[in-house]
Amino acid sequence: MQDATRVSAAEPADTVSRQVGGRGDQMDRTMKTMNGCIAEPASLGSETPNELGQTPRRVSHIAMLMAIVMSAMGLVTITSTAAHANAPAANIRSADRHAAAGERLVRSISATKNEGKRLSKVNRVAGKKAEVRVVRNKLVSFARKQIGDPYRAGRSGPDAFDCSGLVRFVYKKITGKTLPHYSKAQYNQAKRIKRGNAQPGDLVFFFQGGAHHVGIYIGNGKMIDAPNPGKSVRVSPISGSWWGRSYTGMGRILPA
Repeated sequence: MQDATRVSAAEPADTVSRQVGGRGDQMDRTMKTMNGCIAEPASLGSETPNELGQTPRRVSHIAMLMAIVMSAMGLVTITSTAAHANAPAANIRSADRHAAAGERLVRSISATKNEGKRLSKVNRVAGKKAEVRVVRNKLVSFARKQIGDPYRAGRSGPDAFDCSGLVRFVYKKITGKTLPHYSKAQYNQAKRIKRGNAQPGDLVFFFQGGAHHVGIYIGNGKMIDAPNPGKSVRVSPISGSWWGRSYTGMGRILPA
């Protein structure tokens, strides 16, 4: 496309050059003719020229002057045409350069906006995860404060607990969530997770269907629970001979 533009722009220029040269030659011939036709001035002692002989010569001079003027006007017109013939190609190239710069600017702005959206989303996700970690740490810290309180069947605090009552009391105090006061109902409400994905604040369930015991996971394979009558709230393992035989699984109430 560019080669075609250069050829089309070059052709008018060659034509104009030939036209300008022709006009120059014509003007040169006109000047020589005019010089040849002008007679030598009469000497001071000569007789007065014949008026009838002078009239054709004056008319001839006027005609040649008009021819010169017309040739000059034609030369100016050809030169102007040449300038206009070359202008479109230059304007197109300039427009292309501006268009390319505009496209680069639009792409840059679009990329900046997309990157801003991506970073904003990443920051929102990171912020939510940080908030959840704070809540989980508070759950574990508050559960530790209940260590030593006695086990009482059917109690959910503030100074005595059964296993599901302890979980209910801690979650209500820290998260505002009201969980059922029954381990199997809590198990059914929780999202199942693998032990390797468990985080502090998740729940640990035991016996078939999580029907008989629950504790609050605190990390490192341990939990805080209210075990059974005659015992107090304590830190217990989630594995071992007895725990391993009765372990049901992990459940999650909070987001990851």
